[in-house]
Amino acid sequence: MANGICIFAENYNGKLEPASAELVSAARLIQETTKEEISAIVAAKDCDTVVEELKGLGVEKIYVVKTSRDILLQDDAASEVIAEMLRKIDPSSVLIPATPTGRSIFSRVAMKLNCGLTADCTELLVGTREDGSYYIKQNKPSFGENVFVTIITREGYYPQMMTVRPGVYTAPEASSENSAEVVYMDDIAVPDSQIEVVEVLPTEDTTDSILSSEIVVVGGRGVLEDDNFALVKEFADKIGAAIGGTRPMVDTETIPFEHQIGQTGCTIRPKICISLGVSGAIQHTEGIKDTKLFVAVNTDPNAAIFKVADYGMTADLRAVLENYLKL
Repeated sequence: MANGICIFAENYNGKLEPASAELVSAARLIQETTKEEISAIVAAKDCDTVVEELKGLGVEKIYVVKTSRDILLQDDAASEVIAEMLRKIDPSSVLIPATPTGRSIFSRVAMKLNCGLTADCTELLVGTREDGSYYIKQNKPSFGENVFVTIITREGYYPQMMTVRPGVYTAPEASSENSAEVVYMDDIAVPDSQIEVVEVLPTEDTTDSILSSEIVVVGGRGVLEDDNFALVKEFADKIGAAIGGTRPMVDTETIPFEHQIGQTGCTIRPKICISLGVSGAIQHTEGIKDTKLFVAVNTDPNAAIFKVADYGMTADLRAVLENYLKL
């Protein structure tokens, strides 16, 4: 019988990805009900540091396949190795960061294991069947409508696999007092790959600024009118805020994709969020978590953003910003 909560430990250059560390917190919430063991799977060339990081986070067991090359960019080989690991471990659920790597590899793993895969979850809850067995309620906003949907893996199909959006959960504090059993799965062979990684180029990552900023100014479609974005930038500079936005802001290349907030972007946890010209679709507001103060400005008094904001102002954002900048 499948049992246990397993986390995919995505890693590069011997370092655990933050999105995987966050999944330990999600697993602990599930564990409170199911009492299952939390494990992690690592497939890496330089795995020692990753294993130590996972130990510090409180994972109870770590399964490792040590490879002669980095395989996480070789989806064909990586998916074969991970699928075989999961066949041997037989967990009831697998939590995966909703990163390009996680999505790409585990779509293939799901096919190999003949099980489901839910994408981009923003909340995981535990349900109980009549026979006392547990299942994972995999919650996410839907793309087509402003609704929240719950997806449940068909009974009898294991593992229940789901990718979880980065930023939804916070990583637990690391502690040197934590310990874990490490199991090296040396009997799993790493196959050849039809994918050759020629070169890995560093990208200019400005995401940290929006994820770590205590104040974030978020622009919506209204910011794209009448050169309003220049005012938004001036306003953000004056109050020391990072700038994020909705999908129209990215589609018009007003801001980079890394600063898109919402279901298909990033999740932020600022102390103060100031929303300007944002309608408030659930796909966007799901990307704003635990904000201490949420202020919204929109000309439409019935805008959905006012339902989630602490304070709302029915006004033209340009007039509001111009008046503030005169102070």
